Amino acid sequence: MRTGVLIYKDVLSSLSPEAKKILGLILHKGGMTKSQLAKVAGLKLTTLNRMMLPLEKEDLILPTETGESTGGRKPVIYDVNPRRYYVIGIDISRLYSQVVLTNLKMELLEKDRFDMDRNSSPQATLNRILDWIGRIMEKRGHGYVIGVGIGTVGPLDRQSGIILNPENFEAQGWENIPLKAIVEERTGLPVIIDNGANGAVLAETRYGSGKGMKSVIYLNCGVGIRTGVISSGTLVRTINDADDTFAHMVIDVNGKPCHCGNQGCVERYSSIYAIMEALAEEMTPEEMPQGKDRRNHKADRPVSYLELCREAEESDTTARKVLENAAVRMGTGLANFIQLLNPGLVVLSGPLILHSQLFYEVCVEAAKRRRPWDKGGHLVFSRGGAFEENAISIGAAALVMEHYLEPETLG
Repeated sequence: MRTGVLIYKDVLSSLSPEAKKILGLILHKGGMTKSQLAKVAGLKLTTLNRMMLPLEKEDLILPTETGESTGGRKPVIYDVNPRRYYVIGIDISRLYSQVVLTNLKMELLEKDRFDMDRNSSPQATLNRILDWIGRIMEKRGHGYVIGVGIGTVGPLDRQSGIILNPENFEAQGWENIPLKAIVEERTGLPVIIDNGANGAVLAETRYGSGKGMKSVIYLNCGVGIRTGVISSGTLVRTINDADDTFAHMVIDVNGKPCHCGNQGCVERYSSIYAIMEALAEEMTPEEMPQGKDRRNHKADRPVSYLELCREAEESDTTARKVLENAAVRMGTGLANFIQLLNPGLVVLSGPLILHSQLFYEVCVEAAKRRRPWDKGGHLVFSRGGAFEENAISIGAAALVMEHYLEPETLG
């Protein structure tokens, strides 16, 4: 066997359903004693011991510490081994791409993040990602990789692993790219591909701020508005596996025309592109935010969205008015979405949210004003969730784990 390098090992698919159940319980609920595990799993200790044997043999779990004694020997706490098995997660988005290495507990160990621009063709983007994977597998050494997850924008053919015809990439050529086949051929690792927002909501629900909750909404606000939903413990699949279901919820029947064919969609008012368009319509050249990315107000992208967010936060300008208006419309649509799905947690994330506290606060306040059904205040909002800017890449890694542990969750 090769040493000093991470290599592939198919350790999870050979486990029995019972062993996978025990591994999943420890992953999702944290380290436990055998007595606690037996109680949670509804098993006798003798049965539990038998189920744990393959997990211990493969070093998937190990005794990590001792618990509080109730009078006698201190019980041993079993947890997932954080230094034996690893997962690679890839996030391909319109503004940036990112690749990470995590352990089985979805703890971030290594990452590379880079901006996407007009030179970020599929070939250039994948070459950078795959070169990084090769280097990191050499660098880390001693251990096994169980697979690669890819979270990207839609539309997708998930079964074939092809990104079909996504909109708004700056670079040309992002049509019908067989991502799964390319990555599998270059790495020799199995690949799971899905919409990035689906991975993110899965990570938040199983490993992040939504632990223990049955229903969670994740919205990624950027060039578009991407949606991931867990309802009653199951990932909600949309028509054609689209990731923009919420984005095309109509909030104004006589509103602006949308590329989807409708009028007045949320995305038509509250995405980065829509906000930049509204800013260009509202501002005179003298009012434009200052910065290195300043352009004539009639240009397609008059300023960077980062400059817009900064200007809106710092002063009472047209930029602030435009951003607040977009956030109110987003919050209005979100209130409808919440009433339909009844989640325990709503995670708002993505470039726009993470760079604008103002947008987040106005959006949440607008949603709260329109949700009289939550009188007990049980609904929680989170800016960024547990994983913040890493949610989609870590979510892609989570897709790999859940593919083995709970395939019925993924649909």
